[in-house]
Amino acid sequence: MTFFKKIIRLWWVVVIPAVVFCCTLLAVHIVDSIDYHNNDFFTFWLAGHMVAQGGNPYAPEQWVAGHNEFNVTWIPNQAYVYPLPLSLLFTPLGLLPLKQAYIAWVAFSELMILTALALLSSMRVGPRSGIIFLLLLLGTILFRPTILTLFNGQVSGCLLLLLAGTAILWEKGRWEWGSLLLPFLILKPNIGAPILILLGIWLLFQKRIRSILMIGSGLLALLVIGFIQNPHWVMDYWGIGTLKVAQNFGGSPTVWGLAALVCHRNTTCIFTLGGITTLLLVLGFLWLIARDKVLAPATILALAVTVTLLVTPYTWTYDQILLIIPIALVTLAIDRLGFSLLLVTAIFPAIDVLVVVLLIFNVTLQVEILNAIIPFVVLGLGTWFLTRSAR
Repeated sequence: MTFFKKIIRLWWVVVIPAVVFCCTLLAVHIVDSIDYHNNDFFTFWLAGHMVAQGGNPYAPEQWVAGHNEFNVTWIPNQAYVYPLPLSLLFTPLGLLPLKQAYIAWVAFSELMILTALALLSSMRVGPRSGIIFLLLLLGTILFRPTILTLFNGQVSGCLLLLLAGTAILWEKGRWEWGSLLLPFLILKPNIGAPILILLGIWLLFQKRIRSILMIGSGLLALLVIGFIQNPHWVMDYWGIGTLKVAQNFGGSPTVWGLAALVCHRNTTCIFTLGGITTLLLVLGFLWLIARDKVLAPATILALAVTVTLLVTPYTWTYDQILLIIPIALVTLAIDRLGFSLLLVTAIFPAIDVLVVVLLIFNVTLQVEILNAIIPFVVLGLGTWFLTRSAR
């Protein structure tokens, strides 16, 4: 037995460097195939670069000058539109040349996505575990939000790993350690804030006060870290962030975007229809967690993520990479319930096909709004299968 254990350990010694090498090669290919200057990643890199140089990414004149310095013609925002602590995390990449930093970030994002998928798959060990993992991996690779995350250099892969890490730690009863990961979600507040609120309410129902205190302490620490760098960063960010949301409100693949499409941009109709739908979804989530005390922590987290992607006022398709969590858990739940391998393995490919079909209609209408149908479908699957497997 000792000999075989040594073989397994040596196997990991070979596999991990091989995976890192493959991720790096893929990252080089991705960056070489795009205009990496005029890309979302430049926003994160420039903010880290400016902070490293003692600049203020919230100052419009410095922000625009930074774009001009590196011959970037695409300037979607006149200042940095994320919380300041995120720029501090990108400072090491900001010290590297842009192309090398982009390659490193894409490779790191690939590793984070793979790690998250491995963590989620580890929640179900059975005779079909290997096949299920490979099919989940294939589904993830073909999932359009995954592709957009990598090609745009977005931070969604990091959020995915944080949430998957929290899910596995909570499942193992390590509540405080799992809760320590959650405050970092606020670095993308349009996604992180609703998730934190929904999960915070559930933790309160569960009387997990220490977990709530850990989340609060983490949020306070991030706030203080930002204040040390710039005492005015919260007000600066609030003004820029609210303007960004207002400019894009009704164009995102959420219930608000669907409401805008149905209401033909009538403001009163949008707020009425979007508000009622949001209220029903949130109340449905609260009713579910109040009714089913036996639901697993990972199930609650998956449902909170899916509801958030529907009700948040501002999000884009690449953020739907977080749906990998509920999709993976639904797949594992179907396997646990004893359904055929065909149904178990059909879930993610079917969603990938639906994404492509919706893309065709989105291109025709020149919108992204119809992608909101994806989290609706995933929410339905999650509510049905995840709650059934808990009983």
